Amino acid sequence: MLLESYLVPYLYEKRFYPKLERRGNKLSTIRTRTGINFRDVTKLLAPSTNLRSFGKLFNLEVKKATFPFSVLTSVYVLRWPKLPTDLAVWKSDLSGSPSIGPAELAEAQKMFEDASCQNLGDYLRAYLKLDVDILYLASQAWRRSLKQLVGIDFVESSKFTISSLSNLAGQKCLSRHLRLGNFFPNNSQHYRLLRNGMRG
Repeated sequence: MLLESYLVPYLYEKRFYPKLERRGNKLSTIRTRTGINFRDVTKLLAPSTNLRSFGKLFNLEVKKATFPFSVLTSVYVLRWPKLPTDLAVWKSDLSGSPSIGPAELAEAQKMFEDASCQNLGDYLRAYLKLDVDILYLASQAWRRSLKQLVGIDFVESSKFTISSLSNLAGQKCLSRHLRLGNFFPNNSQHYRLLRNGMRG
């Protein structure tokens, strides 16, 4: 949403003429004619995977923070000099997660202090930067894991959906086990890849 609102007009202004790809009403890809692509990472993840579980999957030292999105009713709220202490306002309307507990509030307060935040706006910047760090670290760990396990790097192979990765892995497995006259996945590993990659 932010990229579409702010980046796309800027790219047109700079004459990069981006192409937008949508799935329904959601933007999935922004491409520029210079070869720079912005993609939705959720297309590479299982439907129930969020950023918190993505980071946990690779045992990252940093973990996703919490933010009281329900208090963001105007830009003036960003000037608050400290975080709200009422646990009820920390319930996320974006993810539908329940209110946080005292331990999560203490972690948020610690992050507020460690990042030298002067107000809620500073905390929002630190929160969003942490999200980007987690996304980058988890994506790089996932790339290394895929390369080690199945010999595929989704960036090098330009496969940015679960289905396209599954298809490529299946094709690689088939080519390794292909014999003259063999047109059927009679290899158990290949069959498992095809079965796990099915959608719909």
